[in-house]
Amino acid sequence: MAKISNIEETHPDRILKLKPEIGLPLDIEGSILPCDADAVAIVGSRKPSLYGIKLAEKVATAAINCGKTVISGLARGIDTESHRAALRAGGRTIAVLGTGINVIYPEENIGLAEEIKVSGAVISQFRPDTPPIGRNFPIRNETVAKMCGTLVLIQAAAKSGSLITARLALEYGKKVFVCPGEIGDPLFEGNYGFLKKYRGSRNLKILFDFDMLTEEKQHIQDTEITTEIHVLNNKKEPQLDGTKKIVYNIIKSNPSGIDFDTLTVLSGIGAAELPAVLLTLVLEGIVSELNGKIYKPSEAKL
Repeated sequence: MAKISNIEETHPDRILKLKPEIGLPLDIEGSILPCDADAVAIVGSRKPSLYGIKLAEKVATAAINCGKTVISGLARGIDTESHRAALRAGGRTIAVLGTGINVIYPEENIGLAEEIKVSGAVISQFRPDTPPIGRNFPIRNETVAKMCGTLVLIQAAAKSGSLITARLALEYGKKVFVCPGEIGDPLFEGNYGFLKKYRGSRNLKILFDFDMLTEEKQHIQDTEITTEIHVLNNKKEPQLDGTKKIVYNIIKSNPSGIDFDTLTVLSGIGAAELPAVLLTLVLEGIVSELNGKIYKPSEAKL
């Protein structure tokens, strides 16, 4: 199989008008189509929890339902579940390999790779018989980040390779959504660490609604968030609604601090949903998180 040069019209650089370009010859089995532009990359742990698997399935299905292609790396865990969910939803999916095109890794995904070739493409920038080598997977991650328009970080431990993909996507100007998990869950340490490190990026958002993946909904959310931040910066009292208002009012009534378990009881919000609400309030500078999951109003906002 001859590699497709990046100057040929059938190369993703040309078909998808990628910025930045991959800039390298590729082996491609299946098809890359113009509709694959602005694909949604889904990345995460190779050993996800059941919750992480369900998140990946829902994100992939939502992406397909709004007409987008799902892209991932065919690895075990989140990658595999994302590809499978995209196929079940009747959509297109692209697998970017960290091996040669003739070496499907892990081996249990050989059948999945064949399905992907029918409803998308399997691509590689390595020599056809290249085995799985650790140093090649970050290179694969870079290609995933270049080929997507949006990236969703599902579930990542503190040293997950998927954090490399998310970082590169931000650097390339792509939209990056991070899924919230339970605070203190080691399988989500990478998610929260990433949010903390890159919290100033305008392209980084918490995924709290699967409809955020659609362009129209995203525009609405961007407008609402920009308006809310403007209000917060010009008024002493935050203008909140819904669960955020409930949680903030409880925290405000306990200026010396209130713990997570007490917040769960007083707010009536489940322990699975509350961390995402708290994280939003913390990132907006309204609430401060102290050691031991203690929350208090941020003095700067009072």
